[in-house]
Amino acid sequence: MNFNFEDRWYDKYEIIKKFSIKEKTWKNWLYDTKTGKKKNLADMGIYKLPGTNYYVINPIEFQEWFNKQLNK
Repeated sequence: MNFNFEDRWYDKYEIIKKFSIKEKTWKNWLYDTKTGKKKNLADMGIYKLPGTNYYVINPIEFQEWFNKQLNK
């Protein structure tokens, strides 16, 4: 699944809508079920803005990660 993206960072809701991901699936990808801590989000192309609680997503990196998950 390949999409064309504008040259900008995206937020969680844009990515969820574009890739048709359910909220529960999104949370399962982000958090370790045993410890409840966040996984290494940079592997998914998700980055925290310094000094905030806001995360942005690099759509190209996320798409690569997403396609790898589909091929497993």
